[in-house]
Amino acid sequence: MFRRTLAALAVLAGFAALPAEAQTPAWPRGQVRILVTYPPGGTTDFVARFLAQHLQQQTGQPFVVENRSGGGGVVGWTAAVRAPADGTTFLLTDNSLATAPPLYPALGFDILTDFTPVSLLVDYPTVFVVPAESPARTLSDFVTAARARGQDAGFYGSMGAGSSPHLYMEYLQDAANFRLTHVPYRGMGPAFADLLAGRVGLLIAAPPTVLGAVREGRARAIAIGTTGARIPALPDVPTAREQGIDFTYSFWYGVLAPRGLDPAIVARMQQEIARFLANPEVQERFRQQGATTVGGDGPALRRVMEGELARWSEVIRVKGITLQN
Repeated sequence: MFRRTLAALAVLAGFAALPAEAQTPAWPRGQVRILVTYPPGGTTDFVARFLAQHLQQQTGQPFVVENRSGGGGVVGWTAAVRAPADGTTFLLTDNSLATAPPLYPALGFDILTDFTPVSLLVDYPTVFVVPAESPARTLSDFVTAARARGQDAGFYGSMGAGSSPHLYMEYLQDAANFRLTHVPYRGMGPAFADLLAGRVGLLIAAPPTVLGAVREGRARAIAIGTTGARIPALPDVPTAREQGIDFTYSFWYGVLAPRGLDPAIVARMQQEIARFLANPEVQERFRQQGATTVGGDGPALRRVMEGELARWSEVIRVKGITLQN
């Protein structure tokens, strides 16, 4: 027993003699990738680039955004799952990840066990947008006209089948008793481009995607989906609730990493994200866009994902939503 105790003490002494860098994995050197599952031009892309810019300033390391679009997000999510868990790859995602499992039976990974949740970032209200030529001035106007047209009510766009805008529109149509035909795109940028061209009549998007065009008169915001009041970015646009429609869903954004990332690196990334969110200039930029910085650690992000997965899995099942509709 005594010899075994001495041997154990010797091993411990050996670890104590190691340099601190050998005992605790260092923050990764070199370039760090932030994967985004949509093409450039949408809100996810903006949030990722805004975050990358500040993380690079804070750490002195290069942070680059890599757009891995395709498959409704599957291409980017899979790339993140398969990346080395060494701190050189993170995933910035929106709500759509939490709706993937019921839509992709052969997804190939588990969203709750094959990622390391790192941090929540920001929450954006939803904005209902129509083309500038649309006669609808409010969401109530649009719904009334759509009901009158019946099966010829037109089209709405989303950033992919099963994405948050798709599910939100399905909820809205049931709540307000009208029906449009869904047109899925490979991202919010392409969907919004087709709205501006008049090919689709309605879109639900986060404010950064549409604000420029709305302010320039190329599109019209007809409602805000929020649990609170109107947003400073669009003070003249009434909420859906003001128009008698109970719609309060928003878009959340968070950061994840491959499964097995060292807790020390997770903690460092959380620290840097917290610095980013505490920056007054960052808070003001998001406020101007109508967003709320939320923050929150990995367990908080996991709880949000679990809640979203349970809620929307039921909607997908009941409505029979597939990747083709």
